[in-house]
Amino acid sequence: MRDRSDYLFARCPLVSGLVFTFGAAFFTAPAFAQSEDYWDGNWHGSITPYGWLPGVSGETRYQLPSGGPEVTVKNKSDPLSSLSGALLLEGDIRKGNWGLFGDIDWIKFSNEKGRFTSIGGERFGADANLDTRWGMKGGLVTLAGLYTMTHGTLGYADLLFGARYVWLKGNISWNLNVVNNADALILQGSGHLHNQTHAGNAIIGVRGRWTPFAGTGWYFPYYADIGTGDSDNTYQLNIGVGYGFHWGDIALSYREIKYEQGGSDKFLKKAQISGPSFNYTWHF
Repeated sequence: MRDRSDYLFARCPLVSGLVFTFGAAFFTAPAFAQSEDYWDGNWHGSITPYGWLPGVSGETRYQLPSGGPEVTVKNKSDPLSSLSGALLLEGDIRKGNWGLFGDIDWIKFSNEKGRFTSIGGERFGADANLDTRWGMKGGLVTLAGLYTMTHGTLGYADLLFGARYVWLKGNISWNLNVVNNADALILQGSGHLHNQTHAGNAIIGVRGRWTPFAGTGWYFPYYADIGTGDSDNTYQLNIGVGYGFHWGDIALSYREIKYEQGGSDKFLKKAQISGPSFNYTWHF
């Protein structure tokens, strides 16, 4: 029987690729070189393509055809699920204490397991036999201004203020048999529904790195923001460990994004996207 690590590498070839890339970069790249002064009054920037293995959990709403009741679906996948597609890129540019930050994410999941939790606001009892599959794709775009609150030998911290836009499209397919004679509710056979949402939110947060080991390339990157707007609330967290080289940085981190929407007409009730990521940064 294969152990857990065998399963991880067989199920997710991206993991083995990231581990190989991380090891190759660490053992073959030139030794750490002291990073330049990003607050010397000149223009500086960075660009970071990254790999992310997120799991998705949440609840979404769909409307049955012909004026039927609303359906609430609980969606869940884990980081071992294979992504159908992804495009992940972030970067910044700064001069002195001021700068700009951008992050673009596009991800797609397909053929994941899901569960109907209610129809028309009524929760299911023990008479529900469920067999559902769901798919989801969408994008997140974050654009923000930066202001350096502090910087020195122990790292730096930037105040971040801007906006994040999210677009999510979901679909659900089912093959089930639900009969509730007391409420005259009958839903049988198979079907397919789809819906989507667009939301823009103002955000504020902090971003930076902590470098407690003087004379080495090790550092701890961090990012946190909160926001509101079209969504009731949203937040993003990112924390990890990295190593700096003369050309840039590599880092492993954990990233989590969450959205909640309370309106009865909203497709997205809540969603949490989280998992490990590998970051490869070039400085210019």
